[in-house]
Amino acid sequence: MRPIISDELAESIHEKIIIDLCIHAMETRTAKAESDQNSGLVDYYEGKLKILFGLRKQINDYLRKENTKIQEVLICDDMFVEYPYYIRTKEGGIKEGEARYWKAALKLHMKNKLKEL
Repeated sequence: MRPIISDELAESIHEKIIIDLCIHAMETRTAKAESDQNSGLVDYYEGKLKILFGLRKQINDYLRKENTKIQEVLICDDMFVEYPYYIRTKEGGIKEGEARYWKAALKLHMKNKLKEL
């Protein structure tokens, strides 16, 4: 369920989740390419990682400014995952919500994000 937040903040939460997953996937691919001793592929993956780290830093700065914290993933079942988050309001309260994703949709979002880099 999504609390009443701006669309920009909701999009930033979504982007942060996708970028973190892309970074994990690229680090895994880099480790595999290093074990296969494929230096061309390692350089390619490290270039993508550098871009992803820059994007993550920008989004983390924005989320920190908005007092937003995304918690660890919860696996609902074999098809869905949830990312709970909370936002501290200026009045002293907390807005809680969760971003629920279909695992196949997350893979598609990751694929599209990596294509646009």
